[in-house]
Parts: sequence; C-alpha cells; structure tokens
Amino acid sequence: MIESKKNGRQRCCVGGAAIIIFAALLSVTGCGEQNWEAREAMGFSLPLLDGSSEINLEDYRGQVVYLTFWASWCVPCRQEMPYLEQLRERHDGEDFEVIGINVEESLSGALQFAEDYNLSFPLLWDKDRAVSKAYMVPGFPTHYVVDRRGKIRYSGLGFTLKDVAAVAQEVETLLAESVDAAD
Repeated sequence: MIESKKNGRQRCCVGGAAIIIFAALLSVTGCGEQNWEAREAMGFSLPLLDGSSEINLEDYRGQVVYLTFWASWCVPCRQEMPYLEQLRERHDGEDFEVIGINVEESLSGALQFAEDYNLSFPLLWDKDRAVSKAYMVPGFPTHYVVDRRGKIRYSGLGFTLKDVAAVAQEVETLLAESVDAAD
C-alpha cells in the first residue's frame, strides 16, 4: 500500500513536470501571437528570388514591416500569402511593407509559388537559412512585425483564419505610432 502511494506521487510529479515543460515550450516557441518587450530586429541583406537585386532591412527603417519566413511546401504559408497581399494593398502608401523570406534550397518551387499567387511584395531567398537561424525561426510560417524604429513588436508561428484580424490590428497599431514612440 505504501509503495502504491509512492508510485502515485511519482506519476503525479512526472505528469506535473510534463505540463510545466509543455507550457514553457509554448511560451518559448512562439505558438500563437507573442507581444513582449521590444527588441531590435537583426539587420540582414538578402537577394530577391529573381536575383535582380538585394534587399536590406535597414532600408525600411521608418516603416512598419511584416517579415514572414515561408516555404512553398508549407500549407499554412499557402493560406497566409493571399491575406498578406491584401494587407499590403490595404495599407498601400502608408509606410508599410510585407517582406517574404523563402527558406528553400531550390528556387524553382519558390518562383512557381510566387507566380501562382501573383505576389507583389518583395520575396527574398535565404538559401543557407542564415537569417532564419539568426531569427530563431521555429517553423513555417513564422512572422515578425517590426515597428518604425526597427524593433520587433509582435511575432507568431503558423497561420489560421483567426490570425487575420490579429495581424491587421498589430499593423494598424504600429502604423498609428510615430517613429519617436516609446517602447
């Protein structure tokens, strides 16, 4: 009987520990929208998918930027892209830009994806995933919303239709702020 109680307590402790670890992982991996103390977005320079030029994040200082890390084989990425195109069109002329960062080793799938979805925002190629690693991207799509001062203010992993309103609100909130707004 005593041994049975001991085993029950051990199972309870193991189960409790598993719940705590799971909760900690969710908070670290960015499942859902995250809003925390703003940190500086790491600068980068990457080529456009078509190779015509390079884009440097620093060139967008003073604008709100939605960075999305994606791949053509990623089903939620395929769902997200039409909404990002609409979001960009809705805020045309408002110091807002969407930048898609593709992580595939081969360009063919990414170029076909861009053509299929008729995407007009800059699509960059992170061939060796150096930028993805620097941003600690846990999965695809992962997005970061960068404010006018170059600070990451929101992030998210994955995409569902529930995210559409949240992302629109994030962008509108940041567009309403001045460049000099405090954290």
